[in-house]
Amino acid sequence: MSEARIFSAGCSELADLVRSFDWARTPLGPIADWPQSLVFAVSTLLQSPVPIVLLWGEDGIMIYNDAYSGFAGGRHPELLGSKVREGWPEVADFNDNVMRVGLAGGTLSYKDQQLTLHRYGRPEPVWMNLDYSPVFGEDGRPAGVIAIVVESTERVLAERRLRASEELFRTLAQGIPQLVWRAAIDGACIWSSPQWHAYTGQTDTMSLGWGWLAAVHPDDEAVAAAAWRDAPVSGHLSFEHRLRNAAEDRFCWFQTRAAPVRDAQGRIVEWLGTSTDIDDLRQLQERQQVMVAELQHRTRNLLGVVRSIAKQTMAQTGPGETFRQRFNDRLSALSRVQGLLSRSDQEPITLRSLIETELAALDAPAMPVRIRLHGPVVRLRKATVQTFALALHELATNALKYGALTTAQGRLSVTWRTYRADDGGGRLLVEWVEEGLVRGPELADAAPRGGYGRELIEHALPYALKATTSYELGATALHCSINIPLPEGEAAGNPT
Repeated sequence: MSEARIFSAGCSELADLVRSFDWARTPLGPIADWPQSLVFAVSTLLQSPVPIVLLWGEDGIMIYNDAYSGFAGGRHPELLGSKVREGWPEVADFNDNVMRVGLAGGTLSYKDQQLTLHRYGRPEPVWMNLDYSPVFGEDGRPAGVIAIVVESTERVLAERRLRASEELFRTLAQGIPQLVWRAAIDGACIWSSPQWHAYTGQTDTMSLGWGWLAAVHPDDEAVAAAAWRDAPVSGHLSFEHRLRNAAEDRFCWFQTRAAPVRDAQGRIVEWLGTSTDIDDLRQLQERQQVMVAELQHRTRNLLGVVRSIAKQTMAQTGPGETFRQRFNDRLSALSRVQGLLSRSDQEPITLRSLIETELAALDAPAMPVRIRLHGPVVRLRKATVQTFALALHELATNALKYGALTTAQGRLSVTWRTYRADDGGGRLLVEWVEEGLVRGPELADAAPRGGYGRELIEHALPYALKATTSYELGATALHCSINIPLPEGEAAGNPT
């Protein structure tokens, strides 16, 4: 009877249950009749904080401790004193093998063993770490099996969620065009995506730690270092730099941004970031800056031209209706030029289109038989177009008001050609010829000899375009030639 005192009241809940349980109804019989080996095994497991169950005899009569009762769930306390195959019928085959091996003197061990148990009246998957060892009786033969049962369900599910989360992250990281990476608090790389490896040519090992800096342009390393120094303090990371494109062997601009990953105390433990290709955007911004500067320059020049037109027109006509008409005509010519310039990126300005635009504006195409245009395709620089167009406007206006297009007999011929000068440079020669001025001296007197148009041709074109010009007005004909340098890139094609 002294053994029963080991299960004294107050030792633990299960000690009280074991002491008060009617063991006489089981194959074990009263506690007073238990063998010393059984008493020792039960007293040991009752004092252990680890979930332990003793399966005694061929039937595996169950005796367990407080920790195991928590594992048993809704089946406690009915499991106490029951046969293990009947107490856990859903895993009877599993426990049958346990008893067979254990009573034969063998051991079993399972890591994260998955079983389906009915602890609360419904099936639920559980994972357990299980260790089974035989317990020897008085005769030295196995009389039972002791099992240490540690449930790992929460850990297994947490690991699975973590793996699923990491897999999702990797899937997302590999599916987006940005270069994705993880870094320690100081910027040392922990992981980089396949996009990083494909773009920079670095392997996963090469990019780890501070190896990623080898892909950064040397001139931008200081910018990167400064950004990482400030990041832990500011709580954000953002900077622009150049990365080497291994496939094209050149550096391109990237914007690198990262968000901090914090622990439960709010401390930054690592960074999750992306590097986004902004090379096209940077080039667009640079082109935009050039365009703005060009627009400002062009606007200043245009205002200067308008001021000059107003001054010259006023000097020629004086104030009044004539001034208004001529000034408006010249502003219209300027407007047409600006329209051509605004489309020049999509539609290059050719000499022929410039001439045709001006003649069309003056309704000259209504006389196609009397007008001949001939020359190769010559694309003009933007800087050349404005001054050239004003000169053509003056020539066309004079032809309509005073020249060849005032009479049925008059003819206008505009021809041009390109050639290589003695100094090796390309040149463009434009010849404007009006014939059939039948009014003789009267026409010569009417035509402006020192007007704005002639000043443009004889003074402005040589100054602005380094042109060589001549303007010969006779009684029956007008011959004007304009010879300008043709810079490289102003292409010439077949005559049209």
